[in-house]
Amino acid sequence: MGESASGEPFPAAPELQTQQWFNAREPVSLAALRGRVVVIEAFQMLCPGCVSHGLPQAMRILETFDPADVAVLGLHTVFEHHAAMTPVALEAFLHEYRIGFPVGVDAPGDGKGLPKTMAAYRMQGTPTLLLIDRQGRLRAQHFGTVSDLRVGAEIMSLMIAPPRA
Repeated sequence: MGESASGEPFPAAPELQTQQWFNAREPVSLAALRGRVVVIEAFQMLCPGCVSHGLPQAMRILETFDPADVAVLGLHTVFEHHAAMTPVALEAFLHEYRIGFPVGVDAPGDGKGLPKTMAAYRMQGTPTLLLIDRQGRLRAQHFGTVSDLRVGAEIMSLMIAPPRA
């Protein structure tokens, strides 16, 4: 298992807990994507930073890297304005913004808590960008805006890293 700069092992990325998928023939799992670098853009369709930065960046990543090496996913994780951000509204949003990569709808949390995947990753909010290596380990988590150059460099380092158990 790889280690972080502090010598701690990189944690296994928690599996996505979704209630529905768009732009996918069947539910997507991280386990099925092992062997590829996985980029997950966690967003809300009413989040200005998601619309202006996070989702366009995810689309640029999709256009830049070979899908055989890098899988790009969206995670619609709603923690506010629940009545406005339904799966029906999300479907129209994805169509209007021409988002063609698979997008999962985060499973609601218990009671009034955070959605399940958002809680599992301890996300602070949206947009959040997650980078998972070929072995299924969480290697980076960025809350807010992160430059394309930095993300591209991080993805490339994960692509060229030798595989480890």
